[in-house]
Amino acid sequence: MRCIPKRGIMLYVVAFLVLSPPFSLAFTADEVKNLTKYIFDTNAYDKSLRPALNQVSPTDLKVSFNLLSINKLDELEEKLVTTAYLTLSWKDEFLTWDTTEFRINKLTLPQNWVWKPDFVLKNGFTEFKELGGSFYYVVLAFDGTLSWKPYQVFQSQCSIDVTYFPFDTQTCNIQFTMWSHYTYQVTLSSSSGSVEMGNYKVNKVWKITSTSQNIDNSGSNSIVTYTLNLKRKPGFYVGNIVTPILFLGVLNILVFIIPADAGEKMSYCITVALGFIVFLTIISSELPANSDNTPYLAKYLQIQIFMGGIALVISAIQLRLRHKSEEQKVYTPFKLLVKAAFCETFKAKVSCKDKSIPVHGQNKEDEDTEKYDDSITWNDVSSAIDFVMFWIYVSVYCISTITIMTILQN
Repeated sequence: MRCIPKRGIMLYVVAFLVLSPPFSLAFTADEVKNLTKYIFDTNAYDKSLRPALNQVSPTDLKVSFNLLSINKLDELEEKLVTTAYLTLSWKDEFLTWDTTEFRINKLTLPQNWVWKPDFVLKNGFTEFKELGGSFYYVVLAFDGTLSWKPYQVFQSQCSIDVTYFPFDTQTCNIQFTMWSHYTYQVTLSSSSGSVEMGNYKVNKVWKITSTSQNIDNSGSNSIVTYTLNLKRKPGFYVGNIVTPILFLGVLNILVFIIPADAGEKMSYCITVALGFIVFLTIISSELPANSDNTPYLAKYLQIQIFMGGIALVISAIQLRLRHKSEEQKVYTPFKLLVKAAFCETFKAKVSCKDKSIPVHGQNKEDEDTEKYDDSITWNDVSSAIDFVMFWIYVSVYCISTITIMTILQN
């Protein structure tokens, strides 16, 4: 291996130091003072003036939105609370210097020393607030490029659609605009493809399925819109609301299994109906009060409450019939109900099917039918009502539950 003389190495080092640009980090406090004095005093920098030598050409403001967390999505107030910071960069043509004269490439300055865009949250939930604060700094490069990263908790409006609660998805927009500068003065452009989520902390209730951004420079003021598509994590609501409601629906059916002689039939029916009302109150308190969309789950509860009310009325009528005097004749419609409900029992005495019967046996069959009709009591009527209503409620419960659950999950 060929050895390089020490003299040759020294020549290489000297040439590197002479030809390479000044090391931007190795500067003194006096150099910084001289540079700031040159920018703000010598050049008489005016931060109220838009940073363009030609005031006809617009200033290009590059924007990116860095989402850190979703703090809360308030369905009642229709408010989205997020923690994020913006990365804003633009070029100030009045804040440039020659690096051969000042060997500083970048400089950190308080944000109130320079011109800043009046970039505000357009669909905010509270009053307008200036981004950043007095303790924030901007990074200034020698070519006039400024970088500003204001951190803030944003409260934005978000229209909530709870039709498919708790399997719902929400689309929330976070809009920013230039409030005082028109499009011909300041235009917006993106420095990232979409919402930046490199430091995002996962929310326990909402999952972000996708994000997007849209920049509109066609209006009087430039607007950038960041869209968050959110999907609710239904585990908590399924375990604490949906499952108990389904079990209450089963209890609603069991009303017609309790014998009419039991004194608890009416109180049981009322208790189940009150249980549905309590759950409907819980759901209503968690969701926004509007008439545009009603959750299918609330509709399902209303169906169950209606069925509970019908069961209460039928039970009251049933108890009234059960305690009628046995001497009082059973009405014909109730006899038909008993025959329809207990057809097999009736077949054992008199055939329910149409069949050819010999003439000489016709009178005996009619006599048997009349005897069976006379043997029907009000207790049989009560039992028949329980039997018929039980299967009607089972059918309605299964159909409504399967339909609602299929709609919610799809």
